[in-house]
Amino acid sequence: MRYDLFTNGVDSLKQAYICIEKIGELKEGLEHNVKDSILALNHAFETLFKYILKNENEYLIFSNIDSYMKAKEAMQQQGKSNIFEVRSNLNTVGLSEALRRLELLCNYEISGDLKGATDYLIEIRNKLQHYELIISKDERYTLIEKMKSCYELGVEFLEQYLQHLNEALEEARFEETHEDYWGDYAADMAYEQYREDKLLNGWDD
Repeated sequence: MRYDLFTNGVDSLKQAYICIEKIGELKEGLEHNVKDSILALNHAFETLFKYILKNENEYLIFSNIDSYMKAKEAMQQQGKSNIFEVRSNLNTVGLSEALRRLELLCNYEISGDLKGATDYLIEIRNKLQHYELIISKDERYTLIEKMKSCYELGVEFLEQYLQHLNEALEEARFEETHEDYWGDYAADMAYEQYREDKLLNGWDD
């Protein structure tokens, strides 16, 4: 298995989509889907924005450029292929800073709506992850609508710069049990045997 920034981010983006879609249909089980959608969407955007930054230049995803340069120098001297093999405690930028660097260092056009949506997402995520998040019934509807809007705004931006995003989203989080696999395999083998028999014996019964 390999989790690069793109694969990792797309996986979380798909998870966020699944949770947000389910929320409107659920009578019970809202709590964990709301929580999962917030954490997954924050992680997805942070990771995919960093992926775009890395494509511009790898150093842009690191909080401290000097520490990155020292680690890269050591990586080259030691013949390593991954900078974290040399310095595992390097810090990368968070969601807010990744978006800021895309706009100010790479000249990407970031809409005010996307900035506002990510600021809201970060605020909610920080409350949830670092202390507590309390939502009334009235606030819940607003939260869900804002999460949907945030998802749509983020994906609209990402689609401009990630050519295969939609295809990757379609394939993300695909699962198949051993039972399903061997059931399909047996069906395929039976069909191939049927075709072979027809080729050998003709179409007459």
